[in-house]
Amino acid sequence: MSLADDAAHLTGRDPMNKGSIDVTSDGATVNNVVVNSPVNDDWTTVFALFNLNAAEFEVVDDTVRMSTWQQSKAADNGTRDAIQLYSYSARFRRRKSTDISPETLAGWRDHLRAQPLPTPAARRDGSTYVILVADPQLGKKGTEEAVANWRRGIDAHLALARFHTPDLAGVHIAYMGDETEGVCNNYGNQPHTVELNMSRQLELDFDLRVWTIKQAAMLGLPLSVSSVISNHGEWTRNGSKEPVTSQGDNASTHIARQTKKLFDELTEHGAAPAIDWHIGAGDPAITLTLSGVDCYFSHGYIEKGRGSSSETRTRNAIERQILGRTEQLGETSLFFTAHYHHFYSQEFEGRTLFGCPALEAERSSEYMLNQYGVWSPAGMLGLMVGAHNQRGWSNLNVF
Repeated sequence: MSLADDAAHLTGRDPMNKGSIDVTSDGATVNNVVVNSPVNDDWTTVFALFNLNAAEFEVVDDTVRMSTWQQSKAADNGTRDAIQLYSYSARFRRRKSTDISPETLAGWRDHLRAQPLPTPAARRDGSTYVILVADPQLGKKGTEEAVANWRRGIDAHLALARFHTPDLAGVHIAYMGDETEGVCNNYGNQPHTVELNMSRQLELDFDLRVWTIKQAAMLGLPLSVSSVISNHGEWTRNGSKEPVTSQGDNASTHIARQTKKLFDELTEHGAAPAIDWHIGAGDPAITLTLSGVDCYFSHGYIEKGRGSSSETRTRNAIERQILGRTEQLGETSLFFTAHYHHFYSQEFEGRTLFGCPALEAERSSEYMLNQYGVWSPAGMLGLMVGAHNQRGWSNLNVF
């Protein structure tokens, strides 16, 4: 029996709005649901028949079956008229709150395809301009200010990078963690202080990352991106700070992977340049070489050494890491961390440790202020990294 025959058996005095949906915790199956207008990728009318929100579901692969036919229907005045009916069957999966909505992805995809990004110039010698995005904690109070801080920092650093273009071999964007505040399970006050729910926090993070990479790519220089795990990125067990699965299952790196998927697709279609990605997968740090200088990027919440201040404890932890992992870190000369919401730098044994300032609204972290007594004006750290001088860095600014 054909799908049209199946649907025809469902019709009665009112042939529309027939059929069923089987709903599970994982998704739903639409069974021969009859409506009087085509779906056209908008399943709202189908799910609304069962008081379900279509935005919570997405079609699984190519599982849609459809049919259409005309059928006679009695009018109120006793006459009959022909109406066009449509029958649909399909399987759906539930969208996770951590997924980026198809509308957001489609919007950015169309925007970037309409304005293809330039192909980078041939690789050349020079320094790498490093821009460090740290601790905006989007979604907590002061989100609007945090977004403005992020945009201001990117605009200012890229203007400076544009000025130094003759001396640059590329640009590196380092996402240093705590891009979002989170909602619950990590800190008890989170559900009471957030301005945005989980999905809106993650989508705002995604939007700003895509915008940032687009702006950086406009320089026409080779571009690399890194993203590390962070404490506010952890999805933890109820009543515990332990991750539900693993440290690598983290909101910070999850959004980095979603951003990478978008740009990889655009690269395949010639709308974006190839980007060199470095996304953390559980280890607290990412190590890579930029213009001949070995660099260490970490949010800094796992590295806990001894000392009387956050700066000395972080340095002590790194020194112990160097001793314990000499083969991996023995030649590393620049260490970048975040987490403590204020800028600092320390030189030790030919190395430099940088602490990034936070992009969150100024003094919006009562915990950091009350626990450690530290704060600094909101800002974004950036500098030139390379073998152009003995320290391996120059032209440091906080915007």
